[in-house]
Amino acid sequence: DAAVKFGEILDRPALFTLWQGGQPVRYVHGLVSSFQQGETGFSRTRYRAVVEPRLARLRLCSDWRIFQTLSVPDIANEMLKKHALTLDYELRAAKPHTVREYCVQAGDTDYHFVERIMREEGFFYGFLHSEEGHRLIHCDYLWIFGKQPGPPVEYNPKPGADRPAPALHRFTYTENVRSARQVQRDYSFKNPKYPEQSTYEATDLEHQADSYERYDYPGRYRGEKPGEAFSRSRLLGLRGDACQVIAEGDDARLVPGLFFDMVGHPRDSMNRGWRPVRLEHRGKQYVSQEEESAEADRGTHYHCIATLVPHEAEWRPEPLPKPRIDGPQPATVVGPKGEEIYCDEYGRVKVQFPWDRLGKEDEHSSCWIQVSQNIAGALWGHMAIPRIGQGVIVSYQNGDADQPVITGRCYTAIQRPPYELPANKTRMTLKSQTHKGDGFNELSFEDEAGQEEVFIHAQ
Repeated sequence: DAAVKFGEILDRPALFTLWQGGQPVRYVHGLVSSFQQGETGFSRTRYRAVVEPRLARLRLCSDWRIFQTLSVPDIANEMLKKHALTLDYELRAAKPHTVREYCVQAGDTDYHFVERIMREEGFFYGFLHSEEGHRLIHCDYLWIFGKQPGPPVEYNPKPGADRPAPALHRFTYTENVRSARQVQRDYSFKNPKYPEQSTYEATDLEHQADSYERYDYPGRYRGEKPGEAFSRSRLLGLRGDACQVIAEGDDARLVPGLFFDMVGHPRDSMNRGWRPVRLEHRGKQYVSQEEESAEADRGTHYHCIATLVPHEAEWRPEPLPKPRIDGPQPATVVGPKGEEIYCDEYGRVKVQFPWDRLGKEDEHSSCWIQVSQNIAGALWGHMAIPRIGQGVIVSYQNGDADQPVITGRCYTAIQRPPYELPANKTRMTLKSQTHKGDGFNELSFEDEAGQEEVFIHAQ
């Protein structure tokens, strides 16, 4: 058909089935992301389709969004719910995960955001495909996936005609020297003298030195327990290829995450359990059409390339970079209805960012944010708490969207200066306003030549 309707193919479900001996041995299900029409021959037209899991659609969306008092699995569930993926989603967590007080999606794609925060806490994902669809599974331990059913996978390097059954015919084992220790440190103003430092050391160091230390600051965590988990996940990700195999063959049973036993290798230590962490399928099916008649007798060919790790290894994907905020941002101080001043014991306030589409300009719009003061000492210094409605300038510690700090205040078209400008450009003023009233206190200096004045007023 030289006129296949693109609207009936693009963004629709597609199923790829691998058959062996008249029986389906593997399904690959997804959505068509790209559809291409090529040349037309004597009796057929060539088409090419790219089929991806529904999760890939998250790469097409980005957002600026705030999440508060949720764990990373809860945040991921919210994001997947946004894309209607929760019905075909499963979380397999072997341990509890700490609630994050404040977590910001700072313009990165939905996919990058979910994948980044899940990797930070040791999660990885895989898919279970069936004839009806595919299910996304997030796990924080590899053993949760389990074992591949059926007999062991055979290693057989002989040419295809000499292999009576599907097997792995290439098996390249590699060990790489990688970082042996991960050290991270962070800072909390609530406990400024305590270095929130965590260390995790690799255990599989039989063939390399243990002195290769990686030190990262900031660790981007709060508290000792999250720090330990972050350090562990980061080092496991950095050591993901410390011991791995690149295998090729035609056994279609291999599934990422499910480990299998291998037999037939001349080196006994290789005949053990292996777990695919990445799998690439390649195949070609020739047909007896006129334009392919020269190759019609080749039959169907299937080939897979798999990245394997020892089945007992706690493999993790490499950590993803966190977006950095380029510079300060404007915001407006907010709080509960009926209040003028809303702060906590540290003088922190809450704000509404102009990019936040879900915030309701109330006490839930952000976390508590520190406010920079002109002088700050032990029970002495300067204190001026930004009031609800005031414009402020928000900066970010180390460019981290999760660590805002107010470093300035600014007037707006709604919040005007105390004196009309530029008519009073020579007047320097410190003026307050009575709480829930119309009065004020003021100290101002007039610097116009010949009109110098110090004005003091108390309501």
